Amino acid sequence: MVSAEDITRRDAAIEEIAARLGVRAERGKRFAELTSLRVGGAVDWVVSPRTEEQAAALVHELAQQGIAWRPLGSGSNVLADDGAHHYVILSLKELKGAPVFEGERVSISAGYSLPRLCVDAARKGLAGIEGLNGIPGTVGGALWMNAGAYGQEIGTVVETVRVARGGRVVAIPGTEVKWNYRHTSFEDGELLLGATLLLHPDDPKEIDSRMDKAKDQRMASQPHGARSAGCFFKNAPASPIGTGKMIDDLGMKGRRRGGAVVSPKHANFIVTEGEDAKAADALALAEEIRGRVKQEHGIDLEYEVELWSSQTDTET
Repeated sequence: MVSAEDITRRDAAIEEIAARLGVRAERGKRFAELTSLRVGGAVDWVVSPRTEEQAAALVHELAQQGIAWRPLGSGSNVLADDGAHHYVILSLKELKGAPVFEGERVSISAGYSLPRLCVDAARKGLAGIEGLNGIPGTVGGALWMNAGAYGQEIGTVVETVRVARGGRVVAIPGTEVKWNYRHTSFEDGELLLGATLLLHPDDPKEIDSRMDKAKDQRMASQPHGARSAGCFFKNAPASPIGTGKMIDDLGMKGRRRGGAVVSPKHANFIVTEGEDAKAADALALAEEIRGRVKQEHGIDLEYEVELWSSQTDTET
């Protein structure tokens, strides 16, 4: 158990590091403020570097002090439990400088909006990511989970990824990363800072048409505007049926646990409602879904949403 003296020493170290590096450090935040599900418990610290170099130096300093941290972008794919989370949240939302286009390449930082990047690329007549338009979140989150939709995945266009190594920004070839279905070979404790994407030219009108089609399909089938974290579960490789339809066929649309509800619009979305909604409600509902699918189909659904526990020690 961590003593009060240890916490005081840790807090002083965080304040000193943040001040020396010129990084904003805040206390008194909750995951309910930081994630799209709008649930979750208290966070000890939120630090917000403004440049990739600051972020790399920051995590290096935290690691040297043995201070646990986790990166967070827009929080659109995270369910953090209702407990007190005793680690540092490294917010990447300020790493959002304008993308730099050079021919068919674009360099972008991790905190930049993924939908905005899709629009920027389309205006340049560059294709390869237009199917990702409308996926909420940041470029960093998209890289971490190899975001994809409508036949495109971001990993297929990554030329290099910038990561924090030894306090510095280091570019690694995209070919060294394993880009799997909603999963990559990046490991916990790695900080993704940005990437260079290699796109290809196409008729801007054709790109816009594909983007509009993707947006229309999302608007028609997903709970736009609701408090959600996107698809809660991955599609099961062993099943020809999509997870959403599988849950729908079980009659679980509209199923409620406290302030969490299986979306009536798309059964693979859990949405939260009301000021009293809890992370525990969403997790209990998700586990009920997993149990029903296991019972009826013999399939162990894998979470697409990241589950963050306040009881788990986070490695630096």
